Amino acid sequence: MTFFNVQDLADALNGQAVGDVDLRITGASEPQDASGGLLAIATSFAYVEKLQFGRAKIALLAVGTDWQTLNLKAAILVERPRFAMAALSSRFDERWRRGGADVHPQAVVEPTAKIGAGARIGAFCYIGAGVVLGERAWLGTHVSVAEGCTIGPDATVMDGVRIGPDVQIGARFVAHPGAVIGAYGFSFVTPERSAVENVRQTLGDSQGAAPQAYARIHSLGSVRIGDDVDLGANSCIDRGTICDTIVGDGCKFDNLAQVGHNVKIGVNCLICAQVGIAGSSTLGDNVVLGGQTGVSDNLFIGDNVITGGATKVLSNIPAGRVMLGYPAMKMDTQLDIYRSIRRLPRILKDVAQLKKTISKSE
Repeated sequence: MTFFNVQDLADALNGQAVGDVDLRITGASEPQDASGGLLAIATSFAYVEKLQFGRAKIALLAVGTDWQTLNLKAAILVERPRFAMAALSSRFDERWRRGGADVHPQAVVEPTAKIGAGARIGAFCYIGAGVVLGERAWLGTHVSVAEGCTIGPDATVMDGVRIGPDVQIGARFVAHPGAVIGAYGFSFVTPERSAVENVRQTLGDSQGAAPQAYARIHSLGSVRIGDDVDLGANSCIDRGTICDTIVGDGCKFDNLAQVGHNVKIGVNCLICAQVGIAGSSTLGDNVVLGGQTGVSDNLFIGDNVITGGATKVLSNIPAGRVMLGYPAMKMDTQLDIYRSIRRLPRILKDVAQLKKTISKSE
């Protein structure tokens, strides 16, 4: 079990230790459940109020909070408690990257693979020919890394992740269980124009296109992922058709995200759960796609765009827009429309009453 005293943990969080700074912290807790050596995490005023329902003696609080009136023996004061949670949680997460540097005897590593110093390869992993695994990389169990891949230093690849051939991944990469990188893109074509192509061109008319069999367009490109990328459980990034699918530095993906072939994503983008980005679309930097956002193919989304949950993007979005709805439009416009729709029943009743009044007068 990991232990800290108040002063040491405050120093690690760039915070201020107050009270009995030698008290030992044994873990973290919700304020109402804290007792003993558990650090109560009070990241907002609502959480501070819950301290009265527990027996907390140590708390993480925002600078300026009057900790002495909260029946605490010590506190750690930080400028932004929620941001401090990142460093705090990493220090107490004993499940993260368990196991020392070694290659499990039940792992298969091809002779031409290069394994960096301090790397760990778990049971039932397969490391293909020509793979380069960076220093201190950590692979869980049942991970497969196909031939020609490069994975940077300090990567964490959890159980059941599949990485296809020639994928290039930067430093400090994290892939959660079941993620797949470098599968073939969803790219098929028919001998003649299909009903789908006609409907897309005419916005509704299939023009009597006959049913046809589909032929696969093979994915000759690969995937390139930058540094500090985090990929959620069961997320998928498809390889490119000719050019590579690209994910920039610092991007974070939630679970069940889908990135299609030839997609290019800028730096520090946040892709929430169940987002689907269709092939050949481009995202700028610092884009945030809310949960279940769908992006159609061959579109451009500018820098700093934010979409609300379940937004469906069917056209290009200029930089800085905040979008919502199906089809996507400015969030304030979409909310005005929604409020108007909610008023429709009352308006229709008023219209019906007016019609009756006019009919009687006539």
